[in-house]
Amino acid sequence: MQRGYSLIHNQYNSERYQWLLINKKPMMIAMGLSLIAVLFLCNWLSWTSIIIMISAELISTLYYLKPFNLRKYGYFKPFLIGLIWVVTCSVVPLIEENLLHDTAWFFILAQFFLVSLLCILFDIKDIVCDRQDGIKTYANTLGINSTKIISLLIAFVYFILMYLFNTNFLLSIVNYTFTLLLILAILFAKEKRHSFYYYLFVDSLLILQIIIVF
Repeated sequence: MQRGYSLIHNQYNSERYQWLLINKKPMMIAMGLSLIAVLFLCNWLSWTSIIIMISAELISTLYYLKPFNLRKYGYFKPFLIGLIWVVTCSVVPLIEENLLHDTAWFFILAQFFLVSLLCILFDIKDIVCDRQDGIKTYANTLGINSTKIISLLIAFVYFILMYLFNTNFLLSIVNYTFTLLLILAILFAKEKRHSFYYYLFVDSLLILQIIIVF
């Protein structure tokens, strides 16, 4: 939906806009099929989870929909995205499996800070675009080096929370390994890096986290 909305409010000469224009039909078909699948799969969710998912969707829509455009609140933006991700991808599954016990909240908070951190790194990539759109982010107001320091502090918080969640020796090694990948992602983040660095490496850390755990 967000990409479709971007067809109206995007830079007409940008590579992304041209791609969206060419692939508009398959994108709409994919969105329609996804909506049907979601409505079908909701039959297996509790009403608590359904209400949470609907609320998350409404906030996600307000993120890019004018006049609300929650995206314009640059300092708050990464944590809003982190909140949406964690309630849909962590809280809901834990509710459905009756695993929302005390220590689970360490995991939930860790995932919240992880996604927020990745979003802050994306702000480094979008530093020029955000400035042109009048959006103040950590990257374009405090500078890239300060943003990296903030990101490293968040990575440390993530590490501590994951350790508190489970002190098992093997999982601790996993925690060390993944946190090291996070630190590398932070240190090598640059404004001039190709967008694939962010889309194929930074974004994929969410998947790599699962793979390393397995």
